[in-house]
Amino acid sequence: MSIENFKNPWDVGGEYYPKHLKGEEVLGVLNFEAKDENKTDKKSKYRVLLLGGVDVYNQGDYGSNRDLGNYIAKAALSKKYNIPLKAGDIKVVNSPLFSVDSMEGEDIFQDLLRLVKEDFDTSNGNLILYGYSWGGQLLMEFLKRFEKEGIMISLLITVDAAKGYFSFTVNDQVTKNVKYSLNLYQTQFYKGKAGSRGYPNFGTKVKNVDLTEERNKQGEEVIHSNIDEYTLPYLAQVVVHALNNDYNFYNFSAQEIKNQIKNYELQTIANDWITKK
Repeated sequence: MSIENFKNPWDVGGEYYPKHLKGEEVLGVLNFEAKDENKTDKKSKYRVLLLGGVDVYNQGDYGSNRDLGNYIAKAALSKKYNIPLKAGDIKVVNSPLFSVDSMEGEDIFQDLLRLVKEDFDTSNGNLILYGYSWGGQLLMEFLKRFEKEGIMISLLITVDAAKGYFSFTVNDQVTKNVKYSLNLYQTQFYKGKAGSRGYPNFGTKVKNVDLTEERNKQGEEVIHSNIDEYTLPYLAQVVVHALNNDYNFYNFSAQEIKNQIKNYELQTIANDWITKK
């Protein structure tokens, strides 16, 4: 193929052009009916966006986040919590590697901002952002832009925000528009194929938990490739509590949180949420 006939597959109209960040609606997938009080034109009080690991070819790769979204949704709608969510409140979002219009990923940010604002009360609503690996890196890089837009974030969760062979630096400063932040990470990048690992974040109301050398219920060491699944049951309950404006995790020590993560994974508490309403 000549250079003249080459078409960039990530450019507009190309095979991998980012039709990204449409967001797959968890409640829509589960076919939950909106509660009567939500069948109005009022904007929602809840918005949860779950960003997965890197999606190189923009194929809609969400990793384990569909499961995370399902656990959150079923727990929130259960009789125990009775949180009046409606379709669109929880979305799983892919994390494109390539931005089309700039090195700063402005097109990706604008799509993410659109998902935040769609039918959501940005002034009084409860916004929760979760990012694993590259998704965590995108969120950290976009924090200042959210702040500039006047977007308040009730809870920011990052899981092993990617620092790897091709991402040597990641923003580690949590901005003041974030009410609470929970950062879970491990540092053994050389033990995983992705070559990624996390580090502590800094800012007010930031809780860092280092899971290096922890082991999951299969006895495997927690590394970049499995840390999202290992922490999923615990983080599902953290998000549900945060939807009720409960950020009790911040009152626990890092060691206590590590113990809770292990216990939730061993007991598979998230599965109980699915089967018991």
